[in-house]
Amino acid sequence: MKNVLAIAWREIRTYFTSPLAYVVVGVFLVLSGYIFYASLVRFSNLCLQYGNNPYVFNQLNVNDMVVRPLFGSILVMFLLMLPVVTMRLLAEERRSGTAELLFTCPVTSAQVILGKYLGAAFLLVVMLGVTLSYPLLILTTSAKPDMGPTLVAYLGVLLFGLACLGVGLLVSAMTENQIVAAVGSFGALLMLWAITWIADSATMTVASLMNSATFGLWEKLHLGTGGPTLGDLLNKLSITEHFQDFRKGLLDTEHVIFYLSLIFFSLFMTQRVVESRKWRG
Repeated sequence: MKNVLAIAWREIRTYFTSPLAYVVVGVFLVLSGYIFYASLVRFSNLCLQYGNNPYVFNQLNVNDMVVRPLFGSILVMFLLMLPVVTMRLLAEERRSGTAELLFTCPVTSAQVILGKYLGAAFLLVVMLGVTLSYPLLILTTSAKPDMGPTLVAYLGVLLFGLACLGVGLLVSAMTENQIVAAVGSFGALLMLWAITWIADSATMTVASLMNSATFGLWEKLHLGTGGPTLGDLLNKLSITEHFQDFRKGLLDTEHVIFYLSLIFFSLFMTQRVVESRKWRG
């Protein structure tokens, strides 16, 4: 564990002794801060507008109108920005030739990979930690958010971000070009994001086929009813579909296990890629 922490600390110092961390964190805070401010102003204006209408006023909820939109926007920002965080982790080591030196030190490839991953995870925690000031700021007003669902949503955002870092680290291990690593990570994450749209399209296609008499007869004879559809199976692979319950403040172990499994799979495959390159080298 000492070696893992040493490598993680090396990565953290690399981040914060270069402009990368400050640019990423700065852009993230500007965008998230603006989205929070715009949502809060809109909520305040609606409260003033319908203050004399008790029915409408009671329907206004700060969690639904301010906090939840913020988390949805953070996911989009992670999709765009986390590939920049992970692009150099292993690609830069290979390009500069320090990968051979690093992996010949008295540390295992698993320790190197885990240390680099924890270094990137620290930067992610810093980014999210600063945004905690947003719901705390609302607590100072009369419109107090429900902190229980908010903290559950933060857990979901953290798991989502950690999963993105795992995928990005895996792609970074496959190339020595940082730009290729960033674009490849973005493409992989976008595919895991867009799989929900594919699932919806597949569900609509199957539904249209089932409306035909021929397919309906064949389905009754051979497929049976009540089983999972293709759309259901594809939705299980979507990184955004598993976040929806977190966003609503619902903690479901199925979604936690999915993100942890994706993280473990990404780190395991990264180790396999690194080991294969060491063997070929």
